[in-house]
Amino acid sequence: MDRRTIGFFGFGGIALGVIGNAVTYFLLIYYNQVLAIPAHYVSLALGIALVFDAVSDPLIGMLSDRTRTRWGRRHPYLYLSAVPLALLYFLLWNPPDWALASNGWAFAYLTVLLVVFRTVFTCVDIPSNAMVPELTPDYDMRTRMMSARVSMAWAGGIAFTVLMYGYFLQPSDAYPDGILNPEGYRAASWIGAILVVASVLISALGMHRYVPLLSEAREARALTLREALATVRGVFASDSFRALMLYALAYRSTDGFFAALVAYMWTYFWLIDTTQIAILSAVNFLGALVAMAVAPRFARNHDKRTIVIWTNLGFLLTGCIPIVLRLAGLIPDEAVFPVLTAIAVFDITLIVVTLSLMNSMIADIVEDVQKTDGLRHEGAVVSAQTFVNKLSTAAGVWSAGLLISLVGFPAGVAVSQVPSEKVSLLASSYLGVLFLSIALCVLLLLRYKLGRQAHLENLRMIRDAAGG
Repeated sequence: MDRRTIGFFGFGGIALGVIGNAVTYFLLIYYNQVLAIPAHYVSLALGIALVFDAVSDPLIGMLSDRTRTRWGRRHPYLYLSAVPLALLYFLLWNPPDWALASNGWAFAYLTVLLVVFRTVFTCVDIPSNAMVPELTPDYDMRTRMMSARVSMAWAGGIAFTVLMYGYFLQPSDAYPDGILNPEGYRAASWIGAILVVASVLISALGMHRYVPLLSEAREARALTLREALATVRGVFASDSFRALMLYALAYRSTDGFFAALVAYMWTYFWLIDTTQIAILSAVNFLGALVAMAVAPRFARNHDKRTIVIWTNLGFLLTGCIPIVLRLAGLIPDEAVFPVLTAIAVFDITLIVVTLSLMNSMIADIVEDVQKTDGLRHEGAVVSAQTFVNKLSTAAGVWSAGLLISLVGFPAGVAVSQVPSEKVSLLASSYLGVLFLSIALCVLLLLRYKLGRQAHLENLRMIRDAAGG
């Protein structure tokens, strides 16, 4: 696989990064603190959208496995979803006046929009990631491809976050706390929508030359309930798949919880302004680039599981210790920004390496399933991971919203007016959840057994069964 191909595949991650950062980092604080919608309403809307994801994700995965067109299996979904996805993203940040007339109308608008938005997003995310196990069976090349995509997703998302804090959410006379400026979110939605449609279409066009080389589609027949259930049973028969899904559920829930509250922590706990947040985000950009370089190198010398265990343990230190020191009064206000800057590159490198290897590990599951029933289920396998990611991320955001409500964190007030005891309670609760969740992740990952040698053995068994 040449660098050009890896580059085009990675470029598609920019849309995922922009959407992921915008929705995960800013959606809750925008609807809660800026539009004054209760946090539990926002969390409930995310939960309802998740119910629909439970059907749409595996359905689209299995349909893309069986699609037969002159543009191949995956590309039609990418071409048809690019513009609608950008439009829905724009509408998410620009609710009409009637949608803000009451909490009930706001909840209804957000719920319906999230359901449709997530469904269209699935039509991009699953078919694109399903290409990797089709394009190469190589254990290390899959890591290179996924590392490029995840790193570009983070780079794109971080660049967008820098623009948000460094330009769109700067303080003004009308909004001394820039994070509460509604016009900033709405103006940024134009840039986000353009990046989304450009990323999806350029990546799809760049990968189009591989359509003839991708695995042959299934025979043209309708997807029946019996066939769908058989596919689900076949995928879940893999012990490594079940172990990886449990780990992903715990890890991405923590990630969603962390992402939904990080704006609160930066603003209310660490007391840094939007310019400092923009600088931190720019430093994070460097971490994403470092991860793109080091993840494939690490994976060449070690099993993917071993690396992910160590990155989780590393994040346990970088994520928790600074909060403990701050709560203990050992990091004064003037030292906060230097401390956060010092750990930023290391922190993001650990996270991006973890996500890159997780995606590469799920690609290896395809052959682990194929050795049993003789069929390839790229879309079905990836859709399971995508659904778990959405499930856990939404669960993390939902739990963050619930925590904000439980601690009685005030909405729509200036930073200086929030009681210090509320901030400390939020931070200590955040710390406890983070520590326990990461420890659980490490324990769950020990159950995953599909290393390099096991993958090579799966490939050998498949060749033997095919008479090769």
